[in-house]
Amino acid sequence: MRIVAGLDTPTVGRVLLDGIPVVGPGADRGMVFQSYTLFPWLNVKENICFGLREKREPQTQQDEIAAHYVAKVGLASFEHHYPKMLSGGMQQRTAIARALANDPKILLLDEPFGALDNQTRGLMQELLLSIWESERKTVLFVTHDIEEAIFMANRVVVMTARPGRVKTDVPIPLSHPRHYTVKTSPEFSELKRRLTEEIRSEVLKVAALV
Repeated sequence: MRIVAGLDTPTVGRVLLDGIPVVGPGADRGMVFQSYTLFPWLNVKENICFGLREKREPQTQQDEIAAHYVAKVGLASFEHHYPKMLSGGMQQRTAIARALANDPKILLLDEPFGALDNQTRGLMQELLLSIWESERKTVLFVTHDIEEAIFMANRVVVMTARPGRVKTDVPIPLSHPRHYTVKTSPEFSELKRRLTEEIRSEVLKVAALV
C-alpha cells in the first residue's frame, strides 16, 4: 500500500494508475492510516479543506466541498471542533472526508478502523460502504480482520507469509447495498471458512519456522 501511495519505492516492477507510473505521493491517491493523522491545530472543516487549500481552490468551492463531506460522514454539527475534542471514530470520519474532498482516483485505507472498539468499528464499516455505494471510487483496504474484509470488499486478496506475495484472489458475490445482517448469512459463513483456511495455513507455516 505504501508503494501504491508513493511513500516507498519498489525494488522491482512498477505501479501504474490509469497508465501513469506512480513515482511519489499525489492528490490522485487519498490515504487514511490506522493512527489518527489529523492536524491538531485545525478544526474538522479546516482539516477537510487542507488539500483544497494546497491546490488553491476558491474559498466558496472549499466551503461547498467541506459541507458536502461533513454531512456525508455524519459530522454536521462538529465542523468547528478540534481533533482533541473528537472520539476516535469521529477523527477517522474526518480523515476519510479529508481524503475524499480531493476527489482522488483511488482511496487507500491502511487498517483505518483497527484502533476502534467493536461497535464503533461496525458502524464505521457501514458508513464507508454507504459512501462507496454513492461515490463508487476504487478502494484498496488493508485489514487483518476476515469478517471486515468480506463485509467491505468485492474481492479479497490473501497474502502469503514471509515473503508477502499474492496467494489467492477471492471474489465476494454479496449484493449491494450491503446490510450488516449479511454477516449471519450462509454465504458469508462459507466465505469466512474459506478465507480462514487460507490464512491459517500461512500462520502455521510461520509457526513452524519459529
